[in-house]
Amino acid sequence: MSEDNKDVLRFAAEYAEKNVDLYDLLGVDALTSKDDIRRAWRKRSLKYHPDKAGDKFDPEKWELFERARDILADDNARATYDASMKAKLLRKQEREAMDKERKRFADDLEAAENAARQQQQAKQQQDREMLQKERERLAELQRMRDEENARQAAAAQEMDDMAEARRRLKERKEEKARRKQAKEKMKASPMYRKQEKGPANGAVDVPGDYTVEIDGDRKMYWELVCEKLRARQALNDVNQKEDRPDMQDVTMQGLQQTLSMAKQRIYDAEVAYQRETGTA
Repeated sequence: MSEDNKDVLRFAAEYAEKNVDLYDLLGVDALTSKDDIRRAWRKRSLKYHPDKAGDKFDPEKWELFERARDILADDNARATYDASMKAKLLRKQEREAMDKERKRFADDLEAAENAARQQQQAKQQQDREMLQKERERLAELQRMRDEENARQAAAAQEMDDMAEARRRLKERKEEKARRKQAKEKMKASPMYRKQEKGPANGAVDVPGDYTVEIDGDRKMYWELVCEKLRARQALNDVNQKEDRPDMQDVTMQGLQQTLSMAKQRIYDAEVAYQRETGTA
């Protein structure tokens, strides 16, 4: 094989590797004959000829046309170029097919992930709604329980209040009965009867500064009257208190005795005044 043929084969492989479409460059196809390729070359390359292009001559472009003609007009070089282009086209198609498969796989994976994400989001939303409903149900149940507890507490308090009111009423009735019994007992005692039958004071008009000797002590008439009034007030105060009846009996007996003694002293003073003045 000559050096020229080796160069043509090398350029054929090189242009095929660079994906340079020599058929398109010359305006022919893979079925065009050698003669037609040469005619197409002359027609297409005419404007790139050095004599024709003049100052716009492009050596690289002209060289490309010439090599395209040489490759496509040589059976071995053309076969090498076609085989290389075909292999490259197959590789391209395989890559495109693989890219499509990868893209389809990626799209399917993305779609599956989106579907799973949407399903998960829907489930989470459903779980949140169910949780919210459960919270509302428990809150309503707790509210009903609180209302029932409050109602029961109010009813229990009302019953306690009624029981307390009945207890106080009973105590008041019992206390009233005890006081009544104590008064009746006092009225039945000899001291109470003596007090009722004691001397009446005020029957004689005695001056307040009238002095009389009482138990070895001299006192004015108005002092005796004051002692009587104090004794009666103390007795009234005891009657108004709600103390124990047994203690009340002892206290009232002492006060009744003091009151009787005060009235007796006044009576004695009035009698003494009548004797001295002769007003009896």
